[in-house]
Amino acid sequence: MRCSALLFFILSILWSPVLATAQTKVCAPAVLSAITIAEETAGYSIDITYPVLCSPNANRIIRDHVTRSLSVFKMEFPEHDLTEYRHKHQMMTDAAVWTAAQGLLASVKLQVMIFTGGAHPNNWPETWVFDMTDGHVLELSDIFTNERDALIAIEPMVREVLMASLGEMYNSDMLDSGTTPTSANYEAFILNDEGIAFFFAPYQAAPYAAGQQIVTIPYERLAEFLTPEIAARVQ
Repeated sequence: MRCSALLFFILSILWSPVLATAQTKVCAPAVLSAITIAEETAGYSIDITYPVLCSPNANRIIRDHVTRSLSVFKMEFPEHDLTEYRHKHQMMTDAAVWTAAQGLLASVKLQVMIFTGGAHPNNWPETWVFDMTDGHVLELSDIFTNERDALIAIEPMVREVLMASLGEMYNSDMLDSGTTPTSANYEAFILNDEGIAFFFAPYQAAPYAAGQQIVTIPYERLAEFLTPEIAARVQ
């Protein structure tokens, strides 16, 4: 019995690195291809691109979101045929993907543009951060031990960057409102090798003419707020 117990103990030590590796196994490469949806009708122009990742679960999440969004867009003005408004309604997306933590994390950003009349199109970012061990989505609450405290610390960092970069486009009311530490203001984010990048759509933190704003906060500046799991991966 003692020999068996000793043998089991030795084997458990020898196999522990193998088991740990298996538990954190990720698919690769992260991006396999892309899907494009292109349609032209009398009243619509659709040009959507989104990535195909190596994770089936991540792909399902992205695909379902895109198809729902496209359905909503088509149903908003189903009879549009240029009779009343002489321009086609448009929906377009561009996609970008970042990996971090040696491929354990993959972030996807869709830049959505929709035009249904008016002075200019509306555009905004939609993002996901995927844990590539199983393809589930990481929210801010999964990244920070206390999301509220983290956002309170992030707010002045973001404002400092944007106040310096916006120049004549700086609008204090828009910046204050668009960077208040709420989950909604910071919901568009990705993780890359540098840190956490937050995206602010036109009109959120600055006038439309200023375009989309992006602020990256290095991980070391957020170290006290990161969960142990995220800290172990990115630092």
